[in-house]
Parts: sequence; structure tokens; C-alpha cells
Amino acid sequence: MKKYLIALASASVAGGALAQSSLTLFGVVDAAVTYTRGSGDGSAHKTQLSNSGNMFSRLGFRGTEDLGGGYSANFWLEMGLQNDSAMGFPSNSNNQASGNGTAGVLSFNRRSTVSLAGPFGELRMGRDYVPAFWNTAIFDPFGTGSGIGANQIYFSGLGGLVAPTGTRASNSVGYLLPASLGGFYGQVMYAMGENDSTSVLPGTLVSNQRDGNHTGLRLGYQSGGLNIAIATGKTRYASGDLRVTNLGAAYTFGPSLMNLKLTSELYTESKGTTDAKGALIGFQLPIGVGEIKGSYARYRLEPAGAALKPTSSKLAIGYVHNLSKRTALYATIARISNSHGAAQALSGAITAPNRASSGTEFGMRHMF
Repeated sequence: MKKYLIALASASVAGGALAQSSLTLFGVVDAAVTYTRGSGDGSAHKTQLSNSGNMFSRLGFRGTEDLGGGYSANFWLEMGLQNDSAMGFPSNSNNQASGNGTAGVLSFNRRSTVSLAGPFGELRMGRDYVPAFWNTAIFDPFGTGSGIGANQIYFSGLGGLVAPTGTRASNSVGYLLPASLGGFYGQVMYAMGENDSTSVLPGTLVSNQRDGNHTGLRLGYQSGGLNIAIATGKTRYASGDLRVTNLGAAYTFGPSLMNLKLTSELYTESKGTTDAKGALIGFQLPIGVGEIKGSYARYRLEPAGAALKPTSSKLAIGYVHNLSKRTALYATIARISNSHGAAQALSGAITAPNRASSGTEFGMRHMF
């Protein structure tokens, strides 16, 4: 993403050293015409102008101050946009359903952090991505867009967009390893639900005191064409803790195979008495100024004591044509198949249990 430097200033600091500061405005505007359809009794079809089919639309500001000696102070403020309707997305104040903000209001819901970085790594505080989300974002060929090709595991899961900490956590303190560890990288996070510790009776804490407390860890290794990472996270809830673990891997072959990239992800999660498992395989193949990509994902719920395990499978194929480094046109087709009572459908459609849902999408994405 090309950066536009909109302000540059220098100021003296203790000892007479000079600290250089910068502020960068950045963003994505992405819109698509999407048609999705379901099948069976009670099914529904829908044609819509959607947003974020290739990348999530956003507007952000980030800045850094060089403190000298390899150290820097940084901030990052980023909001999600629904550019098809000029609306925003809510944030969350306490990692619980009760802390959800007002839908449609612009907020820095995507990220709001301040950090100190140096040879030791980076210490980051604020609202940030949970470690387990990154494997879904990086190892899915369709990235983090919300289009019809988006990750079936993530959007069908017990976490994902359902749980407040499926993607991000507020009130977090995180640490990221430095980039000088021979290909190894990692992140650890602790986020607070910030509930009162008031006792109902002397010596007895309320049952939801730890609701919204999140701990997460991600470790990975990247060298040459190989990238592999494992991540896990847990959010405390009185109704049942949300646990997520995933393993992602990708390998990029050299020029002889046109830089073909193969990806995969294994995913498990649980909340209360319900478990779920999923897997994804995919590819990305550059073709001239464009790229062909595809994925196949399978997701299965495993409710305790249930004879049937609702299962959904999704196949998606897409093409992205780059008009420039910042602007692209794209097209995607996708189909979801359901069995054992599952009724997952593509965005906007409704399908009957054990039936299929399909769709097409044509859009444009611009980064700045």
C-alpha cells in the first residue's frame, strides 16, 4: 500500500538529539455488485451493492517518532467503512456483548493503539487484533475481505464476527517479537474485560467478574518460500469460555512455477458445550498483471450429545486484475454446500437446511 506522507516535523529532545516525526493517512475503498441465492423452501435471493469484497474498506492514521538508538514511539488509529452506505462499524468497550457500540457510527474499531518499539520488539497498548486472527487473515487466499469468497471457517464460526474477541480485543496489552530472530516471529496479548470485582456476599465474587478477559499467543517461522504459524486464544465468559486454536502454513514456489502460492489452515474452537472444527486449502497464482486464487473450506459443528454434526463446505474461485499498484478490478464465484442440518448461505441469501447457496461478485478496490 503506497503511503502518503502528509506531515513531517522535527523537534529537539533531552540531550540535544533530534527526533523525527511522521503522520501517514491511508485507506481502502472497495465496492462490488453482489448476487447471492439460496435453495429450498423459504430460500431467498439478493442483489446488492456491497463493500469490502476484496479488502475491507477503511480509513486510518498512523504516526511514528524516531527516538534514536533504534527506538520509536508509534500510534495507529483505523476505522472500518461501509462505503456503499456511508456508514461505519461499532467498536466494543469491554470485549462483551454488553459493550458493543452503536451500529453505523464511525469509530476506530479496527485498531487504536500506541506503542514503543526497539531492538527488544514492540510493546503495544489499546484495541488490537488478537493473535489467533492473524492465521485466518494471512493463510486465506481471499484475505480479510467480507466478499463471497471470504473464509468459510471464520464467518461460520462460534467466534469470528459473533464473539467480541473473534477478531480484535479492547483494553489490550501486547508484545511482538523483534524482526531479528532468524525468521521466527510471535505475539502475546492480554486484554481486560474491566468488570467490577464487587462481591455479592463477603468473600464471594460475582460470576462474571472475568468476562471479556482474553489471553492469546502466536508463534511462527518464515524463511524462503515457507511460512508456518500456530496460534491460540481464550476469552473468559460466564456462559462458557471461547477457545480458538489454529495452525496455518503456506509455501511459495519460485519463478519456474510462476510464484505459485499454496496455503492451508486447520482450525478448532469451542464455546460452552459446543465444539467446532474446520480446514481450508487454497492457492494464489499470478498471471501477468492479475492473479487467480481459489479455496476450499470445510467447517463442522460438534454440539455435545448431538447425533448430527452440521457441516458446511465452500468452494470459491476469483480473479483480481491490477490496473495499477493501488487499483484493481475483481470477480468471484462461490458455492456453499450443507449437510446434517447446516444452513449456511452466502451474504444476503437464505437457504434451507441441507441445501446449497451460490453467488457471483464483481467489484473495484482502490488503496491510498
